[in-house]
Amino acid sequence: MWIVVIIGIGVVTALVQLALGGFAADQTTIIRTLLLHQFAVTHGIIAVIGFVINVLRPRQTAAKLGWATSPFQVKYGFAQLGLGIMGVMSIWFHGNFWVGTLVTLYVYGLSGLWTHTQEVVRKRRETGKTDLIEVGNIVLDVIYHLVLTWMSLQIPGVWSLS
Repeated sequence: MWIVVIIGIGVVTALVQLALGGFAADQTTIIRTLLLHQFAVTHGIIAVIGFVINVLRPRQTAAKLGWATSPFQVKYGFAQLGLGIMGVMSIWFHGNFWVGTLVTLYVYGLSGLWTHTQEVVRKRRETGKTDLIEVGNIVLDVIYHLVLTWMSLQIPGVWSLS
């Protein structure tokens, strides 16, 4: 589950930023920094990787997954790139823009829930066994989005309607 490493990179870069500031921050600033790094760093990395493997190396990626190559793979790679661009733009745009970024992450997360669930069902049907890695991906996806949502609710102005 390489995604755990990428999420961890976002946490580490946030902690480095906080350390450089001497950890002289209140709880809201700490949460804001952690969330921003998930948007900009974690999803920026996902965007670059997704673009490279799905747009620049679609045949190799499809073969590794046991899937057929198709133009939809390129569309998916560009969608991942767009998600990463929104995450990086969160550095400069705050408040309600972060809600837009979260909603985009939710939709991306739903695509993961969909595909991982389909893989669990397919593998169960073919082998009679439950693929625990796919189940782990589903659980991680749900927990990750709940944590991001909780963090965003701790920051004044993110969910305001004004």
